[in-house]
Amino acid sequence: MVRGTNKHLLLVFVIFVFAFLYRVLFMVHGTFSPGADIGLHNSVVHSIISQGSKVDFLYNFYQMGGGLSLTFPGYHLFVAQIMILTGMSEYLVHTIVGSLFSSVMVFVFYLLTRTIWKESIAIVVAFFVAVSRFDIEMLFWSGYPNIVALLLIPVTFYLYLQKKRFTIFPFYISTSLLVGSIFLTHSLSSLVFVSILFSVIFFGLIFGQKIGTTRSEMLCWLLPVLFGALLVSPYLIQVIPKYLTNTLSAEIIQATASTLIIPLEIILPIFAVVGFYFIFSKKYHKHYFTIPTILLVLWMVIPTMFTQVYIFGLYTDFYRFLFFITLPLIILISLFIDFGSTLLARIIDTYRTLIIQLNNNVKNTDQITYNRLTTKFLNKLNKNWSQPNLYTIFLIFFLLFCFFSTPLFLAPREGFVYHTFYQTMNEPLYQSIEWAKIYTPSEAIFVTEAHYGWWFSGFAQRPTWSAEEPQFLFLPREVPIAQVASNLLDTNYLFESSFILDNEIHNIQIREDGGYMARHNPQIFTCLNTTYFPYAFFNFNSYQTKILYEINGVPLSITLDKLPVIDMHMENDTQHTTVSIVREHEYFTCTQLTTAQAGSKFVNITTTLKTTQDNISLSELQTTLEVNASPIGTQKPNTLGFLAKNINAFGQITFNNKNLPTINSTQYNSIYTEVYLNYNLDGKKQTETQISLTTYSTTNNPTLYNNNDKNILNNFFNNQINLNLKPENRDNLPIPTPFNYQTELKINNITYVAVTRSYEAYSNAAMRLKFANDPLFNLVFINSEVAIFEVKK
Repeated sequence: MVRGTNKHLLLVFVIFVFAFLYRVLFMVHGTFSPGADIGLHNSVVHSIISQGSKVDFLYNFYQMGGGLSLTFPGYHLFVAQIMILTGMSEYLVHTIVGSLFSSVMVFVFYLLTRTIWKESIAIVVAFFVAVSRFDIEMLFWSGYPNIVALLLIPVTFYLYLQKKRFTIFPFYISTSLLVGSIFLTHSLSSLVFVSILFSVIFFGLIFGQKIGTTRSEMLCWLLPVLFGALLVSPYLIQVIPKYLTNTLSAEIIQATASTLIIPLEIILPIFAVVGFYFIFSKKYHKHYFTIPTILLVLWMVIPTMFTQVYIFGLYTDFYRFLFFITLPLIILISLFIDFGSTLLARIIDTYRTLIIQLNNNVKNTDQITYNRLTTKFLNKLNKNWSQPNLYTIFLIFFLLFCFFSTPLFLAPREGFVYHTFYQTMNEPLYQSIEWAKIYTPSEAIFVTEAHYGWWFSGFAQRPTWSAEEPQFLFLPREVPIAQVASNLLDTNYLFESSFILDNEIHNIQIREDGGYMARHNPQIFTCLNTTYFPYAFFNFNSYQTKILYEINGVPLSITLDKLPVIDMHMENDTQHTTVSIVREHEYFTCTQLTTAQAGSKFVNITTTLKTTQDNISLSELQTTLEVNASPIGTQKPNTLGFLAKNINAFGQITFNNKNLPTINSTQYNSIYTEVYLNYNLDGKKQTETQISLTTYSTTNNPTLYNNNDKNILNNFFNNQINLNLKPENRDNLPIPTPFNYQTELKINNITYVAVTRSYEAYSNAAMRLKFANDPLFNLVFINSEVAIFEVKK
C-alpha cells in the first residue's frame, strides 16, 4: 500500500512539474509576460516598497493617476520580498510566482479529491488541473492574486475535511492563517469563500447527523474564519468602510450591464449537471448527502448564483465567478471519466469471460480443436488485457479526448493563440517605458491607452491616466480619469445635447476631432437607453469635403483638410455649446460652427466661405456624409430620413431652404449609406450653408419592422419628421459637461501623451498625427510602436 501510494505521489509530482513547465513555456514565449494587470500589480508593489515602514495599503501612487486603491495586498507583499531578495527582473518574478502558485493546485486538488473520492479520480483531476484553460488563461491576463486565492481556498477546505487528523491547536493555527491570507489577498475570492463555507455550516447545523456531522463540528468550522479575520483586522478595518462608501458609479453599472452579463444558456447547464454529485456520492459513499458532497455542490452553485446578482442591482465582472466553478467542475468530469472507464472495462471483461466459458462448454468434436485454439488465444489475451489494463486504456483515451477537444482545457496550439490575444508588451513598448522612467520627472502625469497604460504605471512608476472602459473599473474616482484619457486620445471636443420627445429625455452626442485630423468633423452619435456605448449615426470627414473655386476664371479645388487651421475653440454655457474651427487659405477662409442647443433635437452645422481677393469666386461645395443606417422614405423635399434597424434608431437631416444642395446617395448595405451633397455657390464671394441633424432611439415594436409592407414603415417614420429647429423645452434637462481638450490638459496638469500603434489600429486612424500637427504638443520620443508627446506649457 505504501509502495503504491509513493508511486501515485511520484506521478502527481511529475504532473506538477509538467504543469509548471507548461505554464512557464507559455508565459515566456513572448519575452514579456502577457496581460495588462501585471502593471497594476507592479504599481501596488512599488507603492508598498516606496513607503518604507509606514505603509498605507489603500494608496497607489501610479495607477489611474494615483489615489485610493482597494487592491488587496497579500500577493504583492510576497512578491515585493522576492524582488528585494533576488533582484530579478520584475515581470519575471510575477511570471514565476504566478506559474508556481497555479501549478501547486495540482497537488492541492489531488489531495482534496483523494480525500473525498479515490486515488484514480484524484490523479485524473491532477492532470486536468495541470491543463485547465481557465487557470492558464488567468495567468495570461495577470490575475495573480486570483490564482493565489484559488489555491488557498481548496487548501483550507482540505484541512477542514481532514480535521480529525489534527490536534486542536495545529488545526486552528493553520486554518486561521490560511483564512487570513485569503482575506488579505483577494476581495472577490474572500466573498465566495465565506459564502460557500457559511452555506455548508448552515446545512450542517440544520441537518446534522443526516449528512454525517454534528452541530459542534460545524461550529468548529466557523472559528478559523473569526480568527483569520482577527489576524488581518487592521487592514480589514481600513478597507471595509472604503468598500462600502465607494459604490459603483452609474457609468460602471451601465457599461457592465451592457457587456458583462452572462447569458442564461451558459448558467443553466451548470445547475443541470451539479445534481450528479449526489448520484456519485451514493455510488462511492453509500449516501446521497455528505459534507464533502454538499461542499462541492455549493462550490459550484454559489458562484453560479453570484453571476445573476445584477437582478438585485449589484454589479461586478460576472465572468470572474466562472473561475471558481471550473475546479469543482473538473472533479465532476473526472468522476464521469472514472465511472465510464470502469463500466466499459467491466463490460468487455465480462463479455470475454463469457466467451471463454462458452468455448469450454462446447461438446461438438468438430469444434474442439478450433475452440481450444480460441480459448488459448483468449487466455493469453486475458493476461495482457485484464480489467485494470482496460480501465487504464479507456482512462487515457478520455483524458486525451477531453484535453484536445473540450474548451475547459488548453492544448498547446490553443495556448499560443490565447497568449497572443493577451500579449500587451513588446520590446519597443518596454523601451519607451524605460525612457520615461529615466528621462521624465517622477511627478509627470501620462495619458495613454488602457493596456499599455497599466504596464506604464507599474513599470515606469509614473502617475498614468489609462483610457480604460468603465466596465473594467471599480472605483468611482477612476471613471472621470479614464473618460478624460479616452476622449483625449480619441477626439478634441465632445459634448451632448438633451431634448424631450414623447415624455422621454433623449441625448445626442457630438464629437469633433478638430482641424488637425481629417476625421470626425464632426461625428454625431445616438445615445441609447439599452447600452452605455453610443452609436455612430452620422459622420463627416474633412478630406471628403471639397471646395471648388476660380481664380480669374481658372477652375481650382482643394479639400477641407488641406486648409491650415488658424483658430479652434469651444464656447459653451447653460443653453448651448459651439465648436468653432477657422481655416484660412491664401484665397479664402472657411469657418465651421457645430452647435447644439439645450432642448433642441437638432445639431446645426454651419459652414461659411469668404474670399480674400477680388479675383476669386466660389463655384461649388461638395461633401460626403457617412450614415450608418438605411434611407427611410420622406415626403418633404428639404429633409432626409434614415433608420438603423440594428439598434432601432432614427436619424434625420434637414437643409436650409435658402440654399438647398443637389442630393445623391449610395446604399452599400442595410446599415451603411453615403449621401453626397453638392452646393452650387454661383461664383459668389461669400456664402453660407447650414444643415441640421438629429438621431434618437425610436420604437422597439417588432411588428412594425417585420411588416412586409414598406409603406407602413415609411408612413410611421414620416410622422417622426420634425422641421422645428428651435429649442422646444429646456425645463429639467440635464446639462452634461462638455469635453474640451485644451481645458482638460490645463486643469489636470497633464504632462505627456503616449500613442501606441496598437491603439491606432484599434481606432483605425493615425492618431499620432492628431498630436504631431497640433502646436500644443511636442514630440519627445518615437520608435516603431509608440510616440510620446510633451504638452507645452
